[in-house]
Amino acid sequence: MQRTLRRIAAGLICTLLLAGGTVFAEEDSTPKASASEMKAVILQAGQDFDPAAGEGECKAQLDAALSKVAEYGMNAVLVPANTASGVLFASETWPMACDFDLLSYAAEATRGQGLAFYVVFDASCGVDEQGQYGARTNLSASAVQSTAAVLGEMTGKCQPDGVYLAGYYNQKTAESMSLYRSEGASMGYDNWVRECVSSLVVNASAAVHGAKADTLFGLITDPVWANQSTDPAGSATQADFEMAVDGFVDMNAIFAWADIDQVMVRCTGSLTDETQNFKTVLNWWAQTASQHGAGVSAWICNERLGGDEPGWKAPDQVMRQIIETRAVDGCVGAAYGSLSALEGNVGGSTDVLLRYYADQIEEQDILTDLTVSTPEKRTYTTREPQVNFYGASDPNFPLTLNGKELERNSEGVFSVEMDLEPGLNTFTFEHKEKSVVYKITREVVIIQEVSPSGSMTVEGSTQVGITVMAYSGSTVTASLGGVSVNLTEQELTGDSADGNTSSYVPFKGTITVPAATESQQDVGNITVSGSWSGITQSASGARVYVAALPQQAPNVEGQKGHLVEVTASQARTYPAGVLNNDPNGSCFPLPKGTVDYIVSDKLTYYDDTYGSGEYYILGSGVRVSASSVSSLGEAEWQMSSLSGATSWADGQYVYVSFARSGRKTAYTVSFDGVGYSSSGGVSSFAGATGMTVTLKDTRADTGAPGLASNNLLSGVSLSQQGNDTVIRFSLRKAGAFLGYRAYYDGDNLVFRFNQIPSGLSGAKIYLDPGHGGYDGGTSISGMYTEKTLNADIAARVADILRSRGATVQVTDTSGYVSLDSRVSQSQSFSPHLFVSIHHNAGVSSAKGTEVYYFNPYSRQLAANLSGAVAGALGTTNRGDKYGAYRVTTHMEFPAVLVECGFLTNPDELSKLQSDSYKNAIATSIADAIQNTLTSML
Repeated sequence: MQRTLRRIAAGLICTLLLAGGTVFAEEDSTPKASASEMKAVILQAGQDFDPAAGEGECKAQLDAALSKVAEYGMNAVLVPANTASGVLFASETWPMACDFDLLSYAAEATRGQGLAFYVVFDASCGVDEQGQYGARTNLSASAVQSTAAVLGEMTGKCQPDGVYLAGYYNQKTAESMSLYRSEGASMGYDNWVRECVSSLVVNASAAVHGAKADTLFGLITDPVWANQSTDPAGSATQADFEMAVDGFVDMNAIFAWADIDQVMVRCTGSLTDETQNFKTVLNWWAQTASQHGAGVSAWICNERLGGDEPGWKAPDQVMRQIIETRAVDGCVGAAYGSLSALEGNVGGSTDVLLRYYADQIEEQDILTDLTVSTPEKRTYTTREPQVNFYGASDPNFPLTLNGKELERNSEGVFSVEMDLEPGLNTFTFEHKEKSVVYKITREVVIIQEVSPSGSMTVEGSTQVGITVMAYSGSTVTASLGGVSVNLTEQELTGDSADGNTSSYVPFKGTITVPAATESQQDVGNITVSGSWSGITQSASGARVYVAALPQQAPNVEGQKGHLVEVTASQARTYPAGVLNNDPNGSCFPLPKGTVDYIVSDKLTYYDDTYGSGEYYILGSGVRVSASSVSSLGEAEWQMSSLSGATSWADGQYVYVSFARSGRKTAYTVSFDGVGYSSSGGVSSFAGATGMTVTLKDTRADTGAPGLASNNLLSGVSLSQQGNDTVIRFSLRKAGAFLGYRAYYDGDNLVFRFNQIPSGLSGAKIYLDPGHGGYDGGTSISGMYTEKTLNADIAARVADILRSRGATVQVTDTSGYVSLDSRVSQSQSFSPHLFVSIHHNAGVSSAKGTEVYYFNPYSRQLAANLSGAVAGALGTTNRGDKYGAYRVTTHMEFPAVLVECGFLTNPDELSKLQSDSYKNAIATSIADAIQNTLTSML
């Protein structure tokens, strides 16, 4: 009804407007929906075809253009209906610009290609009051009438699917003043100039629909009707040309009385244009048109692509605009203003556009700008021989580094390492219109640091551990007191290795100091030398003194010594014969209340990883931190005894308790059938048949206890070796061991062992996703953060384990969680197994999975996990490795840290973003946990 009323009224509107009548806006109506997204090309006379070239040549040019449009998968073309020389169809009233009916031929050829056929009529060219055809700057009643008549004639003869009216603006000139005086002097000059425009649009619409009712009628507009500074109803723009001011266009009147189906906005501004921003312009027109039942489409000015106007240099500008059109309510699609620009394929833009239309590209990729997240600083000085760049980009457009294209994964993520020459190095990344420049100055420093440093006093014949951080591939030697050794390059492990991609790696070795004498000896400074790529540099470490002969631990009645008591809940122990700060997996903790004699002065060792460590050597043959014990003063030696032994069990643990009389003397722990390396790692735990505890200065005055029913231990035996009691806990199955905790309950020394759960049913598993809160771990351009992936994998593992009957606790990493808190939370949960989940970082070529263990009975779990996760990810199994991470360096249960893959390897990162791979990894972790437990039954 609305359209019918408009058409009845249209014939009267020209007279009404020119007579000074008032037009009011009508109520909102529902926008017309497009059957499918418009993907059109606007053909340009003189560029895509030449109307003056003759019929044969012109038709061939049209055919070629239409074939190209169809080849691009477009669904419509817009063909001009007239030029400055005349119309392009067989008109009986206006002169023709060609020698044949071009529009009728174009209509047939267009539809033959399966394309919709639209025409663009430029009202700025037409017949004036003298009957002459050409460009015109003014409108009049006769111009309106003749234009409407020829539009009706063209629509009837050529049967287009739609007609777009352009060039309908008016101007105030001497000629228009003369026309005003003869046609509309009663309404005021400005009103008359403006209403000539409205009359033209209304009558043109009526003529088109009168000739063919289902023909779409649209207006082609400039970007801005009015800036808000001109009219509060205008757009938030700052355009120089305003249709309302410079073209005298009253859109309110036009929408009220003309039957407008669609507005095609010629969007000359880019998405970053500050004066007439594409998004701002299109949204304003869409909202305005929708209020009057019309749709909107975007004229994409793709001929500007690659130019210097703001935003147009980037080859993805057109793609971003198309994405925006799809996000605008009421927008039916787009028309490209230049076929030749599509053919030019600036920066691969057309290729990307067609792939997007074919649903072969994700919008998120197109919206990705170049980011280089690592290194964070753009200008800096470094001692590293290489720099690792990590970042992300749009995978659909090239990325170059110093002019050479970089390889990336399917998401556009890249990781590349570049050698640094001594002095200034410049690296320029270029992608779309963005450049990122790094200026990195390299200083050649082979030796980064030497540990120990400062001053230290050691016992005679002690092996002093020396660690030098130097360039990987160097040759490093250390000397002390005339003794030189070659240091061995090792892999960086432990918490300092987490996310570390430095080219500096540890070189380690030991030098044995001279035997002690009656007086202190000054052995001198540790000196090191490093050679790399023909360059040799040296550095100094700690000044080393050998203490005078120490007092021996008393071992007979009447002898005295300096007694200390363990005050820490569990005092970590270290090898006595080596001095460093490194935790050692072959040394087991002593519980609070344990006493022993110290047989050394306070020993100090400083390194950059752990800081300053102060230690005592105990008579039991281990070294402890000075802060974990307190002095009891001088005390005579005395023998202690075991006066009783009992055993009991509950659902998770089996306990063996020994009543002690006298002092709670220290003890050492070892596993039968297990060989240790000097660092504390084991070759295998599969052959372990039992755990042996040697209680110093203790006499067994009781027999072995009868074991409570359990599935871990097969027996307990006691024997005497000199002053010491040896307790041996035999395992039911070799290698089947899940940790222990020793503690004092009054005068009773209690050993609490984890029993073996019956598979996952009844098992307690603690999962610790690494990082969290402000600690994101490894991050690639802020898009891929390790903490998020760790938490995701952990949640999936937890779901699987719970579905199989396990009780699972997961560290909540929504906020920051310290390493100490993670350890205490896990110990409070008392799990059978602890698994910390991480993802690795390194050079771009580094790939694979690896799992770190510390205590010996964690190794089998580490081996099972590394192989399983590598298989799930389809990558290299880097194996199970010994390493002292804070979350794994406790003895109560097997604890491992899994590095599931390298985020800095683009291929592995791509896999790690896939739900299918994440599910496979989670399943493999759950399977490895289950297999580890069931293998112990």
